[in-house]
Amino acid sequence: MAKAKPEVSEAKVTQIEMVRAALEEFGPDAKPQPMQTFILEKFNTELAPNIISNYKSVLKRKGGGAVAGIAGGRRGRKSGAQFSDLETIRGLVTRLGAEQVKKLVDVAGMFS
Repeated sequence: MAKAKPEVSEAKVTQIEMVRAALEEFGPDAKPQPMQTFILEKFNTELAPNIISNYKSVLKRKGGGAVAGIAGGRRGRKSGAQFSDLETIRGLVTRLGAEQVKKLVDVAGMFS
């Protein structure tokens, strides 16, 4: 007798997807041990803590899914508007009005 083909809904979940699900459950600072227990209970698969840690690092580097919160790295000094810049703009809007500040920004944009 031939084996029954698995249904489409029974698609195999990859190890990295299991780790991603555990990170969504516990957050980016989760330790491998509780994640291992979660994966065993939810997916009925035992992953070694070092494998969980490795996938966690891979997800952190790629910025994958729920791990975006742990995606690290320092920002450079010129990473966009700073809080002090916003305070300066607020002062201009208070003094000149929003429409006048918009006109100034448009004129300044012509020179860049």
